[in-house]
Amino acid sequence: MGKLGKLNNLLGVVGVLGLGILLGIFLTGRWPATQVQAVATDRAENYAIATGWVDEGVEAVYFLDFLTGTLRAAVPSNQTRDFRARFEANVLADLQKVIDIQNANLAAANAQRARSGLPPLPPLQVPQNPRFLMVTGNLDIRRGAAARTRPSAALVYVAEVNTGIVLAYVVPWNQSAHAANQPQSGPLELWAGDRFGTAVLRTQ
Repeated sequence: MGKLGKLNNLLGVVGVLGLGILLGIFLTGRWPATQVQAVATDRAENYAIATGWVDEGVEAVYFLDFLTGTLRAAVPSNQTRDFRARFEANVLADLQKVIDIQNANLAAANAQRARSGLPPLPPLQVPQNPRFLMVTGNLDIRRGAAARTRPSAALVYVAEVNTGIVLAYVVPWNQSAHAANQPQSGPLELWAGDRFGTAVLRTQ
């Protein structure tokens, strides 16, 4: 048998061994496990609800009231049958803060447009009938080891459709209080806010 034939036989043996190892892993269920973290979101006429992780194995439910702009987050206890952690923010108030920043930038842009002979762009306003979307997502935020409260592992994103502005919130999470089943409460922290839509829709 020539060298080429021996090489082909060797490759065949290696292939059979590799296939056997993969088959054994499949049959014994020893494939490395990948943790799946599922989140959910849904909405009705004037409300939206979503879930997101605040810590490993700890999930929060987020509830947004479109009419009042109130965003609430609650974390159930892992020891008693109640929600021991509750947090809240006013989306409309935070939306106004971002609009004020956007309008300041817009004023500077309009000054440049005026020098170029272009018409000014209209300022943004909080709509009388805001329309919201809400989803959650994960973000590896740097957390200080000595801090009692840390940003949650998930952000909740609230988008106002008319203005194109997206607000991102985190839960100021105290893992020690949760482990001791102590109540937590406070404001949701506005982590970021910016405008992504380009259309300018006036208040109706």
